[in-house]
Amino acid sequence: MKMQELTENKRFILLYKELLRSCSYITDRSNRLLIKQAFIEVLRHFGDTKNTQGEFQLAHSVSVARIIADEMGLDSTSILAALLQQLPVSTPVETEAFKKKYGNDTLHIVQKLQQISGIRMDKISIMPENFIQLLLSLSGDIRVLLIKLADRINLMRHINLLSASEQKQVSVETSNLYAPLAHRLGLYKVKTELDDLAMQHTLPEVYQGIKKKIEDTAQEQKKYFEEFIVPIRKSLQSVGLDFEIKARTKAIPSIYTKMKKQEIEFDEVFDFFAIRIILDCSPENEKPDCWKAYSHVTDIYPPNTSRLRDWISAPRPNGYESLHVTVEAPGNNFVEVQIRTKRMDEHAEKGMAAHWRYKEQKGVKSSSDEWLRNIRSMLENYTPGDDEIALTAGMNVHSDHIFVFTPEGHLKKLRTGATILDFAFDIHTEIGQHCTGAKVNNLFVPLKHVLKTGDHIEVITAKNQKPTIDWLNWVTTSRAITKIKRILKDAEFSQSEAGKDLLMRKLGQLKVDYNDDIGNKLVLYYKAVSALDMFHGLAEGKYDIQKIKEALLPVVKPEEVRTLVKPFTKIDPSKNKTDKQKPLIIVNDSTPLADVKFARCCQPVYGDEIFGFVTVSEGIKIHRTNCTNASEMLERYHYRVVQARWAEISELTSYVATIRISGNDQPGILNDITNVVSGDLKANIRSINLNSHNGKFDGSIMVNVDGKAHLNLILGTLVRLKGIRKVSREN
Repeated sequence: MKMQELTENKRFILLYKELLRSCSYITDRSNRLLIKQAFIEVLRHFGDTKNTQGEFQLAHSVSVARIIADEMGLDSTSILAALLQQLPVSTPVETEAFKKKYGNDTLHIVQKLQQISGIRMDKISIMPENFIQLLLSLSGDIRVLLIKLADRINLMRHINLLSASEQKQVSVETSNLYAPLAHRLGLYKVKTELDDLAMQHTLPEVYQGIKKKIEDTAQEQKKYFEEFIVPIRKSLQSVGLDFEIKARTKAIPSIYTKMKKQEIEFDEVFDFFAIRIILDCSPENEKPDCWKAYSHVTDIYPPNTSRLRDWISAPRPNGYESLHVTVEAPGNNFVEVQIRTKRMDEHAEKGMAAHWRYKEQKGVKSSSDEWLRNIRSMLENYTPGDDEIALTAGMNVHSDHIFVFTPEGHLKKLRTGATILDFAFDIHTEIGQHCTGAKVNNLFVPLKHVLKTGDHIEVITAKNQKPTIDWLNWVTTSRAITKIKRILKDAEFSQSEAGKDLLMRKLGQLKVDYNDDIGNKLVLYYKAVSALDMFHGLAEGKYDIQKIKEALLPVVKPEEVRTLVKPFTKIDPSKNKTDKQKPLIIVNDSTPLADVKFARCCQPVYGDEIFGFVTVSEGIKIHRTNCTNASEMLERYHYRVVQARWAEISELTSYVATIRISGNDQPGILNDITNVVSGDLKANIRSINLNSHNGKFDGSIMVNVDGKAHLNLILGTLVRLKGIRKVSREN
């Protein structure tokens, strides 16, 4: 027993010494004492307890802190947070005690780390970009992200402690979330390591296959590189260029990505290895010197001009500058040569060109790009022990969106300010309209509760729940607003139909037939806005149906009667035989009327079969019987449909008709059309709109015609023109 205790003590002492060695650049005595205090507290709290991954918790915490110190060189606050991130800080007592010992910054970072650790990641492969944005939104402090990355690096380095299924899940999370995040932060070494470790467990056979091919050719590659560079170095030196040449082999995950994307084999990867020529020159000589180097390289090795990328003359939108060319080297090999200046290389290497964006082909600038870019630059220039990072680590990331979770772990992206109702309608319309509240993070909340990033939401519904007008004040997303308005409108129409049926039954009992005069009197009596409003009010009980009889009594003075339907002017044909201004319509076999209007939707012309529709504010409108709206009017508003026909008067004004036309786009076709319509057929063209694409055209012509016979003549003549494929009257 004593031997075991001695062994454990030796292990703890060794861990502590390793931690102090990594933190040697922390020279402030008080900070070093805090690190010692944190180590002791973690030791007392966890002892030899193992975490869920099977690693000793103390060893894990120390390993993460050492990565923070050795590989990122962060401040003492970051090291403390990495050590203490598993300590409980949920209750007010725990929070206050922690803050008193280690400060508010360390407490904030630890709380954020624990909040992120509570997020379900099993759905990350579905929408990795949203998960990345979620982490950026939640962190608030760059050190939170860096510690999470350090934590993930340590986990991946000890991934063999996990079961096979856990290894697969963790590797998917790493390649989809943490590696891209490291890339965005400019931590290319971290990104490469994470990608490499993840691929070893997600695609072990592919990884080992590529690795073996690289190893088998390693010596050959080294020799090839040296021979390839010799003539280039001599040529560049001969013209006095100051330069250095770097060689590299592409990382295994990058090689596989290119093979998969381009559907090629390992031997066909163009830039499997590459060289970079970095020139040291003055700003005014950058472009000419780069092209001079390009000229010397391509004089030695033939270039593949189709693979020339000139991002010096025209830099990428993200600022990236470099000349890339693939040349044919001895042995039918292809080598990518990158030519740039020191300034360009520093700009790209530090990430100021947002290198990750074009690599990952996102193409959309996010709200977090600017602060990420600044942090990348700061990290590259950071000196271990410098407290600058503590002063600039705070991030005020303004985002227009929040990220929340369903009970199944699916991530939803909503507008900032979104409520329970917004979330419910985003899931499904049925869930939204029957929503009565929700459980957010296991606490019951009302419909108008405003959500925040990281919330876990379980919607509560009831069959008898229905939207009200107040709901529109409790939502912010356009989807929810549109859905609620549609449901309310449908409900209002349903209520209006019910109210109309109620009125018709009551009038039937009174042996009164409904007409517009009856409707107008009732609207006036109930002081309704319109007939629709009156029907709705009757259905809801706002207006007393029992007062119908009273309302129909002649108690209102004639001058007080306000009709909703405009009165019609009757025309005596015998007194207007020379009047050609207005067409005459006979409605219900009455005297011809002159002030009817023609519907724009179907544009009736003299000779068409027609019917009249009584509108609320524009009198009678005349439609063609085959109008696209006819079936709905006849079905839903049959009581407002009246019979109509043309008056037997030959001298009438012209009518507007629209003709759809399509054909082959050939020289003179427009001139042929206008000559036939306005010249031969004497029809005035009001407008013409033709669109041409791939040798074809289509469009419309609006013309004045005397009637249906005239219109049919135009249609028949046009369709016979050379080059015309189809002519029809627009309905």
